[in-house]
Amino acid sequence: MGIAVVVAVRFRGKWDAYAALHRWCATKGVPDVVRNLDSLILFVVTAFLGALVAALLYGGGATGWLGLRRGRVGWTAMVLIALLPMVVGGLVLGWMRWTPDTTLAGLMPMFIGGVVRAPIAEEMLFRGLLVGVCAASVGWHGTRFWINAAAASLLFAATHVTWNAQAFVDGWPTLLVTAAGGLWYAWLLARWRSLWVPMTLHAGMNLGWMLAMANGGAGGGGWIENALRVGTIVIATWWSVRSTRGIREPR
Repeated sequence: MGIAVVVAVRFRGKWDAYAALHRWCATKGVPDVVRNLDSLILFVVTAFLGALVAALLYGGGATGWLGLRRGRVGWTAMVLIALLPMVVGGLVLGWMRWTPDTTLAGLMPMFIGGVVRAPIAEEMLFRGLLVGVCAASVGWHGTRFWINAAAASLLFAATHVTWNAQAFVDGWPTLLVTAAGGLWYAWLLARWRSLWVPMTLHAGMNLGWMLAMANGGAGGGGWIENALRVGTIVIATWWSVRSTRGIREPR
């Protein structure tokens, strides 16, 4: 289901019916940023359908299978402190880089796409469904967990580049950084047992990237914004290890 919806989202623009629907919405004055929320809907619906199947087979609720629960105590403070380098540093860099041509209206599509749509859609599908639901059914520990998490992270990374040979060759920094980020988010989900942890961190880090007006995606940016990103990752990792010490982790 996860692979099917990723393929559908990637190639939906080639479908005549889809293109006709978008043209009709455009004639009705529906903004591009709203029309592009269709990927969010598809990812979230697929994640809930997969979790519902697991719930029907094994019992429990769909939200619990996806990890939409409170989780272990202390993650809220961890997220807030860990995001300080990215968000505060992004604000400072954005203020320094602000130009008269930069407007809040122009930044709004970036905010909705990067801070709202992407974290919710991607974490629900790639961590909630493809990691959380699978881990809850086969176990949160051991080789099977990490093989599954790695496969989900590779699929997650593949959605961030164009699907052709040259794009994969040229986009290796994006693929590497995004796949590593996917594994890190899966590790956070395993540590805290809550999808809200990677989802909130994902949204906050994207917000800092946007505020800093950084160039490029996950594999881009200058050394300052990447240093800020490393700072957030280090704080979140240290805090997670310290707060969940003694809890058995995936091997």
